[in-house]
Amino acid sequence: MTRSFSIGCRLVIACSLLSMASLAGTAARTEELTFDLKIEQGRVPPAMRTVRVKQGDVVKLRWTSDRLVALHLHGYDIEQTVQPGTVAEMSFIARAAGRFAIYRGAPKSGGGHSHEAPIATLEVRPR
Repeated sequence: MTRSFSIGCRLVIACSLLSMASLAGTAARTEELTFDLKIEQGRVPPAMRTVRVKQGDVVKLRWTSDRLVALHLHGYDIEQTVQPGTVAEMSFIARAAGRFAIYRGAPKSGGGHSHEAPIATLEVRPR
């Protein structure tokens, strides 16, 4: 019994070390990415409509707008109000892989917002 426990312990330790090495390798490859996105007349220019990152990246979406707008990043449940003439930032770690719509809407009194058409897409690719 003692011998099988010892082999089992060694196996668990070896698996743990491999997992930690794998996580360390992933952490080393993560990047901090900043995207400056401009909303004019309720739209984002076509070249800015898809933001591509990799899972684990630290992402900053810096928004400017010519009018008051509320933004909602679905899947991450991040909301941000953008005032004209200011920069509003959404910062997060891209933990979930997939395609996530960024919707615009008008801020509601008392908080929250209403959805309109998506203005951009966040694409998070697996590592």
